[in-house]
Amino acid sequence: MMKLSQIFTLILFSFTSTSFAAIEITDNFSVSGFGSTSITKSDNSTPLFVHREISDETCYDCDTIFGLQADWLITDELNASIQLVKRPQDIWSDPELEWAYLAYQYDDLTFEGGRLRIPLFLASQYYYVGQAYTWSRPPQEVYDSILGFTFYDGLSVRWETDISDDTAVTVSPYYGFERDNTTEIGPDKITFDTDLVAGIALDVSGFNYRVHFGFMHTQFEMIPRTEPFSKLNIYTLGAEYAPDNWHFMAEIQADNTQANWYLSGAYHIGEFTPYLVYGESHHRRKSSSITAGVRYDITYSISLNAEWQGVYMNSDDYNRFNTGQFVIPAKAIGEDKDAQLYTLMLNFVF
Repeated sequence: MMKLSQIFTLILFSFTSTSFAAIEITDNFSVSGFGSTSITKSDNSTPLFVHREISDETCYDCDTIFGLQADWLITDELNASIQLVKRPQDIWSDPELEWAYLAYQYDDLTFEGGRLRIPLFLASQYYYVGQAYTWSRPPQEVYDSILGFTFYDGLSVRWETDISDDTAVTVSPYYGFERDNTTEIGPDKITFDTDLVAGIALDVSGFNYRVHFGFMHTQFEMIPRTEPFSKLNIYTLGAEYAPDNWHFMAEIQADNTQANWYLSGAYHIGEFTPYLVYGESHHRRKSSSITAGVRYDITYSISLNAEWQGVYMNSDDYNRFNTGQFVIPAKAIGEDKDAQLYTLMLNFVF
C-alpha cells in the first residue's frame, strides 16, 4: 500500500509537472535524467552565489546542470541507485557522483549504505532537478548555507509509518565516515577534512503538506587551517503546503555561525505558475533578497522560468566587508552593495 509520504510527493510533483519519464531498460532496471541551463546576468561585477558566480557579463553556463540516474530493483526488498551530475561548478569531463547506494527494505524500515544525499532541507533529495521546484534556483539564503555540500559517504536507516489515516511520519538517522570535501569560493580553494557526519531527519506529511526537521553534527579541520579542530551543529526546519492551486514553502537554517530563512508562495494557473520569494541571511552572511518570477510548463517534462531577483545589503555591513550573497566582498573591488539579477532558465527531465 502506498504511504502518505509517497502520495504527498506525487501531489507536489503533479503540481509542478515534474514526473520522470524514466526509460525502462528491463522490467527491473531503468535510466532517467534531468538538466537545467540558463541565460543570466546581474548589474554588478561582483560574482553572486556559491558555485554559480553570476556577474554583469551575460552568462550561458552559470546554472548548467545535467544528471543521469540508474535504478536497479534487484529483488522486491533490495535495490540500487546511482546518480552522476554535472553541477554548475563542474566541467563536463569531471562530473560528480552525487549518490550511489544499496537500499534494503524490511517492513517499515529501509537500510541504506553508500553515497547518500544529506537530508537537511525540503528539496535535498531533488536539489539538482530544476524541474522539481518552481523557482530557477533554490533560495540561496538556505541552500547555499553549507557551501554547496550535498552528500556524505555512510549509512542511514529510514523508518516510515502512517500514524493516522491522514498523517505519515518518516525518521531517518544517518552517519557519515571520514572524507575530504573540497570547494572553491571565488579565488580560494578550501578543503574540509571531515572526521564525521551524524544527524537525523524527521518528516511529518499529509495529503497536501509536509513538515521537515533536520539536524547534522560534523567535526572537521579546514585547510588552509583557521583553527585546529571545529565542530558544527546545523538545525533546519521547513514546511510546505499545497492547498488547491497554491504552493507555499518556508525554511530556516541555523548553526554556530549564521541564521538564514526564506518564505515562498506560488499559484498555479494552467501552464503558468507565478511566484514570489523573500529571504534573509544573518551573522556570517548579511543580506536580504526578493525574487519574482513565472514558470511556464511547456510539457510535463520541460519548463521555462523568467525571473528577477534583487539582492540587498545595508551600508554598515557593506562597509565592514561582509560578503552577503557575493562570493567576495563587493566593497573590496569598489562595487555597489546591491545587485539586480535577471534569469531565463530551461529545465527538463526524461
